[in-house]
Amino acid sequence: MSKKDKKIEIQLSDATVLVGKEKYDGYTLTIGKKIIGEIAELDNQFAIIKNGNVDAFYKKLDQAVEVLIENYNLAK
Repeated sequence: MSKKDKKIEIQLSDATVLVGKEKYDGYTLTIGKKIIGEIAELDNQFAIIKNGNVDAFYKKLDQAVEVLIENYNLAK
């Protein structure tokens, strides 16, 4: 028997991201109703934010989004 593919909606929306005690313009990545990550624009780079701290920097937004999705799928 074959498994049916589930349709998953991933949404990237503008948001204000809290890094430490400062707020920056950024994005939230959601799958369904669950927020899977936050990305902030810092020094012309895109930083993945975990627990209010910078986890990693990427030159392109697409790279940061890919890493968040990969980490979500691996942790699942």
